[in-house]
Amino acid sequence: MPADFFAAFVAGERAAAALLPARPLDEGAWDDAVRRASRRRIAGGLVDELRRQASDLPPSSARERHLDALGDSGATVVVTGQQTGLFLGPLYTLHKAATAVARARWLSERSGRPCIPVFWLQTEDHDWAEVSRAEVLVPSGRRAFDLPPEPPEEARVSMAERRLPPEVVALTAGLADVLDGLPAASDVAELVARHYRSGRPPGAAFAGLLSELFAEEGLVVLDPRTPAVMHLAAGVLRRALEEHQAIARALGERATELAAAGFAEQVHTRPEASLVFFHPRGPGGPRHRLLRTHAGYATPEGTFSRSELLARLETEPLSFSTSALLRPLVQDTLLPTAAYVGGPAECAYCAQLPPLHALFGLELPMIAPRARFRLLDEATRRRLAQLGLRPEDTDRPREELIARVVHRPGWLPSHSALRERLLGPLERELDGLLPHAVALDPKLERNVRKTRVHAQRGVERFLGRLERTVLARDRAVEERLDRVLTTLRPGGIPQERVYAFPGFAARVGPRALVEALVAGAGPLSPAVRSIEL
Repeated sequence: MPADFFAAFVAGERAAAALLPARPLDEGAWDDAVRRASRRRIAGGLVDELRRQASDLPPSSARERHLDALGDSGATVVVTGQQTGLFLGPLYTLHKAATAVARARWLSERSGRPCIPVFWLQTEDHDWAEVSRAEVLVPSGRRAFDLPPEPPEEARVSMAERRLPPEVVALTAGLADVLDGLPAASDVAELVARHYRSGRPPGAAFAGLLSELFAEEGLVVLDPRTPAVMHLAAGVLRRALEEHQAIARALGERATELAAAGFAEQVHTRPEASLVFFHPRGPGGPRHRLLRTHAGYATPEGTFSRSELLARLETEPLSFSTSALLRPLVQDTLLPTAAYVGGPAECAYCAQLPPLHALFGLELPMIAPRARFRLLDEATRRRLAQLGLRPEDTDRPREELIARVVHRPGWLPSHSALRERLLGPLERELDGLLPHAVALDPKLERNVRKTRVHAQRGVERFLGRLERTVLARDRAVEERLDRVLTTLRPGGIPQERVYAFPGFAARVGPRALVEALVAGAGPLSPAVRSIEL
């Protein structure tokens, strides 16, 4: 089985460092990354496009200051991104944004140059199943919210071209219902409903909500699926088509290097598969990865020559979109990227990027893990204290935790041993007295038997009640443990990968949640940290 590249990367192991020479725990390496990035300028016209996009977002004076600074010489950015999931998707979306904000602030202070946090919307993606569900944790347990399945005619259509269906209105109303009773329920419900409206693109709803949450931090949101951005990106896509063979060869060699070091490709590559997706019917149609053949590039909707594709790219760049390995090349061409913040899988696929960046004449930015958190509300902290557990203990298997927190009291022997202690002496005395009693009066035999039966029944009733009391206490302990696990590791999966933000924001307020995440993201360490809400 291949080794875990992310674990090796953050541990600074030699094999991983040879493939991805970023040192995210080394402050000096961050300084070097800023110096390299500060030599580049943001692509011409992109600041104007970001201002245009920002005009559709909730107002933010901090964002305006960041947009002003982006045009300055020496300005750099810290980039992160995510698919545009329902209600912002899992909590790690906020963890990414908070990490980008914290790193950008830190780099600005260290370098004396403006460094701006940028969130890259993955509106090119087409996987509806990935973005159409949100789970929310409320005091009564887990609650799931699902948009209806995509219509067959919209399969493989980018999220930028989709629209939220009418059913989203019922989902936002249902969210308000399940949050009801929490201190900031109405604020959160109204916040979500402001952005998630029927007929609105999922990316626009996502961008509006994220921007409002991080308005004071000035988070800049970039949607790549616009004519202006794709026009700026067209040169990268052109090279990806023109230099397909060199790219395929570089990726094949990197796959061999990864395998030799004991790692697997995070993004599977094939020699015939281009890094470019094509939308044959136009921007609103399905997207297909271009596959190189002797006749050109094949798609399920026909084969196209390279000259046909390049001509289409020239006149209609929105008929193309990027794959996971091409998007970073566009990002680092358009932006002075000092650092890219990603999750474990994203950091792992960045190990495939160095040969591509070299081929395109780009410097690889710092690749850094996002902060990872456990959010602890007051009830969860109380239950942990009652169980005698630390938050990090919940990473252990449930069976192991049960053995730690549920145990028979030391003073209580087994049922059979306790029965013998209570009844044994009495039964033996009765057995010894029986022949003498019968000799005095045969009718006394019945009295002895009745005494034995009454004593047995009384003891069994007492032992039964005692056992039931202990069992009820054990069940209560198990239930308390399961409530903790439902909050911190539902189904054995880290909280950040399951729950959306509303349930936590409704406990403390959206602003308090964001401030806690940004503060918690300060340390460079990738270790999971607990945040008390």
